[in-house]
Amino acid sequence: MTIGEGRMVKGMALSLLMVSLICFSGQAAFAATDEENVGNAAAAKILAAAPLVKDAAVQEYLNLVGNGIAAGLQLPYRWRFGLIESDHVNAFALPGGVILVTRGMARLISNEDELAYVLSHEIAHVARKHHYKVVQRQRLAAKANTALESMGDGSLKDLAGASAQIYARGLDKSAEFEADRLGVEIMTRAGYDPAAALGVLDTLANVDGGDGKAEWLFATHPQPTQRIDQLVNAGIADLPPGKGMTSRAPRFGNFRARL
Repeated sequence: MTIGEGRMVKGMALSLLMVSLICFSGQAAFAATDEENVGNAAAAKILAAAPLVKDAAVQEYLNLVGNGIAAGLQLPYRWRFGLIESDHVNAFALPGGVILVTRGMARLISNEDELAYVLSHEIAHVARKHHYKVVQRQRLAAKANTALESMGDGSLKDLAGASAQIYARGLDKSAEFEADRLGVEIMTRAGYDPAAALGVLDTLANVDGGDGKAEWLFATHPQPTQRIDQLVNAGIADLPPGKGMTSRAPRFGNFRARL
């Protein structure tokens, strides 16, 4: 394979990932359920402001790790993971199985176990349908007020607007704490070290609260110290340590170097 052919293959892989996340014609890509429609509408909204990082290798790695974690859950989702161009520190769980992580968040992560916690936390949000349930409640309220009747037929414009409100306001604390607890269980079952969750949260706790890049995360999530306390009280120290894989450090190192 020539250098030019290699670049073409990588470009095609990235293009396929982009198409799998959203269809730029304005319709949900491959959506078979209302939940997927909601998630694809939210993905379109986010990716319009922060597109996918144009590096097929990092996207492939993120999907390798994410799908490896989600595989054991046997949930009816077609999981898709993407790294987006944003220096802000955040990650997004979109209904239907789309998980987006910012470049800023990825740069704070020290190893694959910590990445597994970030992805597992978002996977837990999808598994518990946290965001989708909020959209459903918004629909009922809108119908009651006869203000957004079009949401009843799955209008992507209205779904995207509703989703944007959720991510701007954030979920309630109980949902975030639940995603932390379930996320730690998910990553542990997948063979990762649960203690890495505390590592990520400790790193976030030391991020300058006045840093504009982390402002959105702190505005929509409980304080990292509160989340640490919740995990400690839930018995995170009693969970078995990760199995470890010799392949993790090199592949994560390659991912980290490309950020």
